[in-house]
Parts: sequence; C-alpha cells; structure tokens
Amino acid sequence: MIASSVIVLGLVRTPLQSFLPVLEAPPARQPRVLLPAHRMSLALPSCAASGFWTTAVAGGCTGLLGQLGFQALFERSSDPVLNRAAGNTAHSLVAAAYCLFATVFGVAGWCFSTFGCTSTAAGRVLAPLGCVRWLGAFAFGIIALWDIPTCFAVKELRKPSFLLHHFAMAAVGGLGAYYCPTYYGLFFLGVVEASSVPLSVYEGLERASEIAGEGTSAAEEERCARLKRWRDAAQAVATAAFLFTRLYLFTRVTFFEFWPDALAVLPTIAAGGARNTAPRRGPARARRSDHVSLRLLRIGPLLAGSLRRLCGASVRLVRPDRAAGVCR
Repeated sequence: MIASSVIVLGLVRTPLQSFLPVLEAPPARQPRVLLPAHRMSLALPSCAASGFWTTAVAGGCTGLLGQLGFQALFERSSDPVLNRAAGNTAHSLVAAAYCLFATVFGVAGWCFSTFGCTSTAAGRVLAPLGCVRWLGAFAFGIIALWDIPTCFAVKELRKPSFLLHHFAMAAVGGLGAYYCPTYYGLFFLGVVEASSVPLSVYEGLERASEIAGEGTSAAEEERCARLKRWRDAAQAVATAAFLFTRLYLFTRVTFFEFWPDALAVLPTIAAGGARNTAPRRGPARARRSDHVSLRLLRIGPLLAGSLRRLCGASVRLVRPDRAAGVCR
C-alpha cells in the first residue's frame, strides 16, 4: 500500500493536505525575505517529480565533463603543481564550483524568495517545491555520477571515509529531494554548502604547496612560500565559515526552526489520520493510513540529512597536520 501511495505522490489529494492551511507558524517566525521576492523566485530552476532523473543525469554529466576537461588540461600542463595530481586538482576545482553554485541557489531561495506554503509549519515541512526538487536532483546526480566514480578513479581520493560520506550524501540527498523536496531543502542542500567553498580551495592550495615545496630553486621556494600564505588564509576563511555556517547557523535552523515545525506537524498528522479513517473500514482505511505513514516517513530524510551534513563537514575540516612540502 505504501508503494502505491509513492507512485501517486503529488497526483492524489491526501487527507493531510486539507490541514496545511490551518497549521499556523510559530509566533516568533518572521518572513525571511530580504528583497522583492517574485523576481528571484521566477529565476530558480524547477522540475516536477517526473523530471527528477533527467535533472540528476544532467547534473552528473555536468560534473563528469568538468572533471574530464580540467584533468586533461592539467595533465598537458608543464607545471608540476598541476600535472602531478591532475585528477585530484580537477576534483577540487569542480567541487568548489558546485558548492558555490549550490550556495547561490540556496541563498536565493532561502533569503530572497517567497513561497505560499511557508506560512504554516506543515507547509514548510511537507509541501513540495519544484526548485528544491531540482536542486536535490542535481546534487544527487553530481554526487552519484561524478563524485563517487572520481573517488574510485583517483588514488588520492580512494579513502573509505570519503566514499562512505559520499554514498551517504547521495542516499540522503536523493531520497530527501525525491520524497520530501520541501522548503528546508533550500537550506540543507544549498545554504550550508557555503562553508565547503573555502574548504575546497584550502585543500587544493595545500596540495599545491606540498608539490611546490619539492623544488630547490629560489623561484620555486618563493612560489612555495606564496602558496603557503594563500593556503593559510584559505584555512582561516574555511574555519570561520565552518563555525558560522555549520555550528551557529546550522544549529539555529535545525533546532529552533526545523525540529519545532516537525514536532508541531507530527501530532496533527496522527490526529488527522485517526479522524479521517475512523468512519471507514477495509481497504479505504488502509489507504488513508498509508498516506499518513508516508508523510511521517518523508520527514526522516531531512532529519537524517541535517545530522549527516553537520558530522560530515566536521570530519572534513579537522585534518591531520602534514609535514610534506616544507619550503627549504
């Protein structure tokens, strides 16, 4: 029965949908719009449930083309900083570009757009948004078709911790965006990626400074020192971005916005399901119960995704000190 409910998701009006207008937002919640929203809202890409896989394939192909193109360019370079680790350097560049794109997308929707469903707790947690589905599908595709295969292909990235993290990102991001592409996805799939941009830059500069440190000439030593200064600056920016985005902002949105909304919706779902199914019997009651169960399950990916992103980012940021690449 649950499988049949998934198939008709978005096409059949469920009992829960009738409760969306009556669930009021928490008293302290204020509109987050910073600029006239209708302009930004219209600019965000969107897709229906039927276009999820097409968007995912497009995202994966975009990542693969970027990886193959930059890697081929770096391999032909005479600069050892680029050609010594062409695949790894290309991966860092594509990762930084994607994280920047996801951040801009998320901020545009989270801060500068208005959606009719966000006036109630149920709307924020359960009402699907086409732009969130598009972002989630793109993220799922770029992780599943570019990030994971690249980690297998590039020796430096072939680490169990990296692979497990990326498989978890693909699973939670894909399921959450397919079954629950709601308002909070703009934050968890987009805004929080802001801290990953300087982190990707830092990783690339760290690798470049290690390779440059193997040179013996005065020019190579000067270049190594310059790269190390840039690396240290990027590390400081990445640390500040992590503390603000992943610790302060992430905690604030998760514990003081998302979870209160989810807890406000759960009792209403249970009460609404009992009230609407009580007079019924047989298959009709089972169908309505399955609709309620499906909505309960839809909150799970967002809860899991919030914890996964916080833990995954902290693991990437705390890295052991490396002794290689010391300027002579």
